Amino acid sequence: MKKLTILLLAVLLLVGTLSACGSSSGAPASSAASAASAASGSESPAQEPEKIGGTLNLLVMAGYEEDQIIKPFEEMYGVKVNAKIYPTSDQMFAMLQNAKEGEWDIVTPDTPWVDKLVQADLIDELNPADYPEIENFYDRWKDFDQVKVDGKLYAMVSRWGYYGIVYNSNYITEEEASSTNIMFDPKVKGKVVLFDWYLPNMGILSRYTGNEQPYDLTAEQLAGVEARLTELKPQVGIIAATNADTIQALANESAWISFGGEWLQVLLKEEGRPIEVLVPDEGGVSWTESVSIVKSSQNKEAAKAFIQYLSTPEVQAKLAWSNAFHSTVPNKKALDYLTDEQAKLLRMDDEAKMEEMLANIATRKVPENEADWQAIWDKFKG
Repeated sequence: MKKLTILLLAVLLLVGTLSACGSSSGAPASSAASAASAASGSESPAQEPEKIGGTLNLLVMAGYEEDQIIKPFEEMYGVKVNAKIYPTSDQMFAMLQNAKEGEWDIVTPDTPWVDKLVQADLIDELNPADYPEIENFYDRWKDFDQVKVDGKLYAMVSRWGYYGIVYNSNYITEEEASSTNIMFDPKVKGKVVLFDWYLPNMGILSRYTGNEQPYDLTAEQLAGVEARLTELKPQVGIIAATNADTIQALANESAWISFGGEWLQVLLKEEGRPIEVLVPDEGGVSWTESVSIVKSSQNKEAAKAFIQYLSTPEVQAKLAWSNAFHSTVPNKKALDYLTDEQAKLLRMDDEAKMEEMLANIATRKVPENEADWQAIWDKFKG
């Protein structure tokens, strides 16, 4: 019980993260390479990066602020880092809009918010040449549309995950969980738990109804998703207010199955629970975080160096296995810094299988008619 309590406290940090679904100037030309070698502890005195100094203020999701990530950067560049975790994307946006000049240097937006930040003139354009580690990213994230506006780069993907089917293997087989059909099977009636958020749940049901782009729907297609959601209602035993509540329901077996991802499953798996996850044949949806330089930053040299540092394999591995929660990251070479067990749990141990899975995951986005989606969800809960 003590371990589960600690686990749930960690998940509370995750809730805000998953609910948040001109070029920067002047670091030395060698700073990306320096960051990579310094992060791995393998550099010679000649490769030491130049000290930048000053302060760097981060507005981030949980995990980026941890000492294992921040302290080496501070020592490497002589920069004092201050970090604040924001709870939701709406609040992050409001905090940037109301910030004083130079109050923030780095922000880690959920990628659907990148366009909003650009339209509000709150983040800088990035020069792709400054971030060579992108070439080591999984193909999906090398040229990801949600971090670009009008073909220009404004953010770098930093962490990602997916929503598929999370299930208790004591009661549900892998074959059964390979299709979203299992959610409607009489054997799981009353044993389905859903986190109270329309976006991932309706997104997966949209994939189930055959929509390759689950959030770009006609009125008729949206009505089809609503029909599936209504059909699912008798199966649902719990609508969880938080991801922590979802975790607890699966842990105590009041629920056997949910829509979720590796960030949820791995926490339970570490506790010895028989919880597995996969992307169903009909497809899943992704969530993606990114990192950007705030337009009003007063230390853009350090901000650029931080993004370069964050993209390196060793730091990506630390972010993947952060204390806040565990998730996949875009840099494939992070595998070199994960244990075999960590890589297996995150499904980063087989690049070909990862790319295959990514091909069956649609990008999560906020639908243009969001109010209609929310109204359908609220009706479902009522």
